Amino acid sequence: MSQEEITTEIVRLIRQEMPDVEGDITPDSKFEELGMDSLTRVDLLAAVERSFGLEVPDDAVASLLRVRDLTDFLATSKAAV
Repeated sequence: MSQEEITTEIVRLIRQEMPDVEGDITPDSKFEELGMDSLTRVDLLAAVERSFGLEVPDDAVASLLRVRDLTDFLATSKAAV
């Protein structure tokens, strides 16, 4: 799966979790700026784990601040699998 495909899936999951988000969601979009609180981030990460079939370790969560961060993490994790 390419990074573009991963980003597209993440954006789809964000829109699913937060249907009220208006405007573009780009790789540089920060989750906080999208209005995502800690509970919504947990829900998003659970959806990501289901969608991509992998677990996001708790120690990685704090560094996942933007869509790009999550894309890079998933691309690296999927390559390692």
